[in-house]
Amino acid sequence: MSDGSPVVLLETAVTTRGLPRSGWTWQGRDAISDLDPDWNLEGPVNLELATAMSRCVRREGATPATVAIMDGQWHIGLEMERLVRLAGDETAGKASITSIAAALQSGASAGTTVSGALIAASLMKRIVGQAPLVLATGGIGGVHFGWSRQPDVSADLKVMADTPVIVVSAGVKSIVDVVATREWLETLGVPVMGLGTEDFPCFITGVDENAPGVLKVDSESDAARIASLHWNTVDPNGGLLLAVPLDPSAVLDADLVRNANDEAEASATAAGVDGPDRTPHLLSHMAKNTDGRSLIANIQLLLANAKVAARLAGSLASEVS
Repeated sequence: MSDGSPVVLLETAVTTRGLPRSGWTWQGRDAISDLDPDWNLEGPVNLELATAMSRCVRREGATPATVAIMDGQWHIGLEMERLVRLAGDETAGKASITSIAAALQSGASAGTTVSGALIAASLMKRIVGQAPLVLATGGIGGVHFGWSRQPDVSADLKVMADTPVIVVSAGVKSIVDVVATREWLETLGVPVMGLGTEDFPCFITGVDENAPGVLKVDSESDAARIASLHWNTVDPNGGLLLAVPLDPSAVLDADLVRNANDEAEASATAAGVDGPDRTPHLLSHMAKNTDGRSLIANIQLLLANAKVAARLAGSLASEVS
């Protein structure tokens, strides 16, 4: 960080609470091998994904900074030994802005959500004098369905608005209300750019033409210039979102995802699963109901976002220098 080299933050909630800790048991083994020839299909999916994202970042000329809390301490950049231990720790939860301090105090281990990784960026700025400017994730949290009855809104949104980092994601998770989430981002003043699209990407279902549009950018360098202008002339402390649509070949039918999501929501409600445990329950249930197709799409977009984030970090490093 101190010499201005491009660094990409990687959150780890997907490692501790988002993906299976078992080897690949679904259809689509060839598809995974095509995405990353170095992927070990017998290895835990959560660990293989974490290491594959790091490889993507390095191949594009940036340094991955995998963020986690282990044994009550911040770790920004994980050695393989620690990453293996985190991925295999069934007691590790996930830490967001509201639970990080408790995890530190108790000596716990936890993967960081988007908001947790963004807090790490702020911590780096205090230590090094410069924060990583890019975070790669899958889909950000948002406004959950039924928000008019129960205002379940992810802390990701407010922390994004208050942290000068570009979050690179495939828009918002398919399990949230896309239109309501897009409106919340507008209310919070978070500029939303779409890489090659004016429509708002929504995770594994492509783009949502019903949601308010986004600012189309044609390249990572265009996004870097807009971010630099935003920080220098509009809001030096605010974040931005670069939404990257999933490759059309991997997009799942919206009705299929909606039905799988409805079944997953009903399952979570019936089982009394809420709070931090609800999202992993929903994603696991959806993978089962789609014969692993939702999981393959999830992995594909995570790897794609890591590549985009690394190229964006390089462009931002040039802008800053």
